Amino acid sequence: MDGQWDIVITSLKELYSAQDATSFDDSVNEKRANFQNMTLEQLEPQLQNFERHAGVLDTARKLIESIKVNLEVVIEHVKRQEDEVAAELAKTNPTGDSIGRCFWSSPFNPSEPVLVGSEVAFKPKRGGEGEWFECQVTKISDDGTRYEIRDPEPDEYGNPGQIYKCSWKDIILIPPASLSKSQLPNYPPGTKALARYPETTTFYPAVVTSTKRDGTCRLRFEGEEEVDKETEVIRRFVLPYPTRR
Repeated sequence: MDGQWDIVITSLKELYSAQDATSFDDSVNEKRANFQNMTLEQLEPQLQNFERHAGVLDTARKLIESIKVNLEVVIEHVKRQEDEVAAELAKTNPTGDSIGRCFWSSPFNPSEPVLVGSEVAFKPKRGGEGEWFECQVTKISDDGTRYEIRDPEPDEYGNPGQIYKCSWKDIILIPPASLSKSQLPNYPPGTKALARYPETTTFYPAVVTSTKRDGTCRLRFEGEEEVDKETEVIRRFVLPYPTRR
């Protein structure tokens, strides 16, 4: 596809250069009235000038046709990509509900679409450093930046988990389990991340030390009592440490 676009740009440059090299002399309009009084020797240069411009026009016509053909290929490619995205979105969001976003962005983790039912890491505004925990999205505002989320863990009396209202800056999208390993790039060793501690729903700061072949991350949690202890966490529960876009 890049090749088609390169052809369009190259053709436009050639068209400009061709016209610039043989720009039509404005004085020809003045001479046209006197052509009948010119000798053959005087008419010969004028004829050559017209022939050159005829050649330029023919070249321009061919270049424009080339531009048209290649632009049609580019447009068709873009349309096909848009259709594929729309089809994929229809699979993940068949009800057509509002689609949300999260403020935090990283090349290692998707930031959208956030859908009703999506899992997210949430940090209450009253929470302390590192107190992110897993929640599930229950409602999304029309503009996709306000949420209602629910703690999946019941309270101490067995009642349903607490419901919170929050903004897109208070959550980080947990990649859906349907994403393949190739869709979640490996973190380079030494990367600071937020990882869900095993057998809990809470995320803590950690440093990635390595990645196994199946994508599982090995990392060291900050504040771990055992020195140099490495813990394995499933890749989708290792989130980018929040940094601005």
